[in-house]
Amino acid sequence: MHSGPNPSPGLSVARSLRLARPDLRIVGLDYSRESSGLHSELLDDLVCLPAWREAHLTTWIEQVDRLLEPEDAVLIPCLDLEVRLLARELGSHDRILGPSKTALELVGKPPVEAAERLGLSFATYETDTSWEAVDRFIRRSPYGVWVKGQHYDAYRAYTAGAALALGDVVQRTWGGDWHLEAHVAGQECSIAFCALDGRLLDAVFITKAMVTTEGKTWAGEVAELDGPMHDRLADLIADAQWTGGGELELLRSWSGELTLMEINPRLPAWIHGASVCGANLPAAMVMGRVADPGRRLTPGFTRVVEEIPVHPGLGITPIAWVAGGISHPGDKRHSGMPSLGQRRLVPSEDAEADEGPVVSRPASAALSAVTDAPVAETAAHLMETVGQVADTAGRSSGTAAPTGGFEELLDPPGDAATPSRHLLLPLFTEQVRALRREVEGVGRVLLAHSVKTCPQPAVLREAARLGMAAEAISLAELEAAERHGMAAERAILNGPAKWWPTTDRVRCFAFFADSLAELSRLHTLLDDGFQLEAEVVGVRVAPAGLVSRFGVPLHERDTMAETARLLGTLAERLGAGWGMHFHFAQSVLGAPRWQRECAAALSAADPLADQLGGPPAVVDIGGGWHVDDLSYLRASLEYVIAHGPAAAREGDPLWVMEPGKLLTQPSAAVVTQVLARRASHRGFDIVVDAAEGDMPEAPFHPHPVARFDGSRWVPLRPGRSWILGRSCMEHDVLSVRLDLTDVREGDHLAFGMCGGYDTSMAYDFGRGTAPRELGAP
Repeated sequence: MHSGPNPSPGLSVARSLRLARPDLRIVGLDYSRESSGLHSELLDDLVCLPAWREAHLTTWIEQVDRLLEPEDAVLIPCLDLEVRLLARELGSHDRILGPSKTALELVGKPPVEAAERLGLSFATYETDTSWEAVDRFIRRSPYGVWVKGQHYDAYRAYTAGAALALGDVVQRTWGGDWHLEAHVAGQECSIAFCALDGRLLDAVFITKAMVTTEGKTWAGEVAELDGPMHDRLADLIADAQWTGGGELELLRSWSGELTLMEINPRLPAWIHGASVCGANLPAAMVMGRVADPGRRLTPGFTRVVEEIPVHPGLGITPIAWVAGGISHPGDKRHSGMPSLGQRRLVPSEDAEADEGPVVSRPASAALSAVTDAPVAETAAHLMETVGQVADTAGRSSGTAAPTGGFEELLDPPGDAATPSRHLLLPLFTEQVRALRREVEGVGRVLLAHSVKTCPQPAVLREAARLGMAAEAISLAELEAAERHGMAAERAILNGPAKWWPTTDRVRCFAFFADSLAELSRLHTLLDDGFQLEAEVVGVRVAPAGLVSRFGVPLHERDTMAETARLLGTLAERLGAGWGMHFHFAQSVLGAPRWQRECAAALSAADPLADQLGGPPAVVDIGGGWHVDDLSYLRASLEYVIAHGPAAAREGDPLWVMEPGKLLTQPSAAVVTQVLARRASHRGFDIVVDAAEGDMPEAPFHPHPVARFDGSRWVPLRPGRSWILGRSCMEHDVLSVRLDLTDVREGDHLAFGMCGGYDTSMAYDFGRGTAPRELGAP
């Protein structure tokens, strides 16, 4: 009965019933005296049962039975979890206007079967909530995803860390599982319906014209459901033998295509809006009346704010003072659904129902009109966990986590000291060869090794042997690459500080200035005697649709003109061609969005070519590719060539690709030993002798883990436990969501995917040593 910015349907249903039948006796039922709709004068009586966190299940069933003792009494449940609990405990009660347990199978999430039967689309989804699967799905969903609970709630997320944290919020708040759905753009719509024993009585279509900040309907356009959709819905309702109300939440694309997002097993909170427009579904359901085919509906409805006096028996709810002096806004959680979910009274769809009642503090067996128990339910705070390592329970499928085969290349740990890093050079070589196969035949492509992602001598030598160019962000990196066989005359210089450490002479194949200031400074350096040899001089272009601290904003007219002037004169001084570079981590954007942003940014090459008198000689499309996305790379390159600047297509430039961590991430592993096994609220966790200094990227991407069982390395399966680093840092968490049942103190574990930045950014920590700049030997 709560009625606020995020209302429950109860008061809306009661208003509709009173509108159609002034003589009805209407009783408001809730589980918290804070539910504001209980104050409404249209109620003849109210019943406030004990809060869900205190309720005794057997007593609650007896109380509902007593409410339905009058032969003409009916109950219209208006909370999702309450509907499910009634169906489980009371079955197909002929005076509970809610769907049966069998009918509720129709409203599973995601609603694939229902969408197919109704001729509707459904959002792309992922039910595997392992870190690897979540990370992969989000990268392939360019507009973000929705984290959806099995029973209730949805939060938007753009990163794997946020999605896992939000999944934990949903699981702790509501119970049940959660899944991901790709964001679908469009106009929010709904179909509300009501039925008795599988007979569709009425249905109405609304388009949401105005919503609150929480996305709740404030005004809507009302229309009859078209004939074909009405017939398909009627068939679906008949097969499910549906009783009660329901809502199909939809999104309509600009082309008119409808996507079914979910099905709610009760009437929506906006249902009285349809009633005042002439489609009174609550009354039709109570009276068993089929809609008049000749009725004419008012076009739409809107809500208004109205002040009413409080009920004398309830009084006013005191404001709860909180830190900061601002109380939490009221919402439908006053009705206690989080407590109902947290007590697991409604089991997960894939779990066996609990045979016995869940008992907390027993409630009084007598049915009380108003209880004195205060409700202080507070949902888990969203932002406390977003961006942190999530503690969510994934499904343990019994299959090993993806490893890339790294454990097959590891020797037995022996007596060697740990933690230790092990180079897996064959995996680097394999990745380079696979990349070369991907780009074969797509224009002229030069593959470059990003030195910063793995500067180990063995990797630099192997890159040279494989014919790769060096991509360096400093002169120190350039010198290291040349020392290990990578020719300077084939090297590429990038980054905002590429001329550090200072020297008087530099030779490279190409460099790309990160700013106008850098271009101007190069002219000054040349005037002062700096010797620079390069075949190509270029600029890094800033993305037009993304926030980045790098690159020149060539989409600005004045900047374009100044860039053309400085770049043209610099190319003339050096006798060089010109080029353009785009770089934004593909692992952040995912392939679909990355290729669009890349093509859009590089389109600045066309006006630049007009001013410089010719097409670019080199186009560098940067790196930061995710290790799982190699199969997308060719298609993305082809997209950029086809949709990027015409000057590039006409001039046949050299395309430089330096996918960075895609090549180097699999190339190393860290072996560690278990120091301690200890209990936690997840069951137990383990502490190892590795730490965040050994794996700086541990929080940012999944690392497969294997355990040495005495004879071989065995991949660990998904589970609930965490692997904690040896340091005293709160965030020193090396892996989460693993089954560590068989892991004991003294065991050896190996982390894969520790090449890339886990190698190049690793540092000594917790060893009692100090860095060189503090005077350590």
